Amino acid sequence: MNTVIFDVGNVLVGYDWQSYLRTFQYSEEIYERVADAVFRNEDWLEGDIGRVSTEEWLKLFIENAPEVEPQIREVFEGFEGTIVPLSYTADWIAYFRSQGYKLYYLSNYSKELYEKSKDKLSFLDSFDGGIFSYQVKCIKPDEKIYKILMERYSIRPCDATFYDDRPENVEAAVRLGMKGVVFHQDIPLQLMKK
Repeated sequence: MNTVIFDVGNVLVGYDWQSYLRTFQYSEEIYERVADAVFRNEDWLEGDIGRVSTEEWLKLFIENAPEVEPQIREVFEGFEGTIVPLSYTADWIAYFRSQGYKLYYLSNYSKELYEKSKDKLSFLDSFDGGIFSYQVKCIKPDEKIYKILMERYSIRPCDATFYDDRPENVEAAVRLGMKGVVFHQDIPLQLMKK
């Protein structure tokens, strides 16, 4: 093993749309309508896949609940509020670097969210490479996105460990020959103690 591949959301940064949405202090009814129209909606994947422009994506969300259009626009404008830095990330990256590992990321992420949150992702600049789903029009757990990453960076699956918080994404990596770890936030601390 000489390679580590990370998911980004809920692995290297927190992704907490619920807390973000609560900051607006909407009524429970408005909260639920916005959540259903945006975050709990299949249209979210359109952005992750990169099939829509920013304007088209916003329009899809508004079409889901036109009665709360002002709130959807307000929430959409500050999407970066869903991304929360995690205390262990820098140390965990440094730990793997000190062990000589190559580091990559593979994440379902929209262009809109990336553009708004990239200042919270500056640690990715130290990685050897990676792919956001919007860049290749494909999302995990589709095996195609893993293969694109492996081909682009000449990664041998048998040399790689993949960390993701979603079991179905880990299972896809394992099917392709990687070691897969379903991530939880105790893992970095456990590894660094060894």
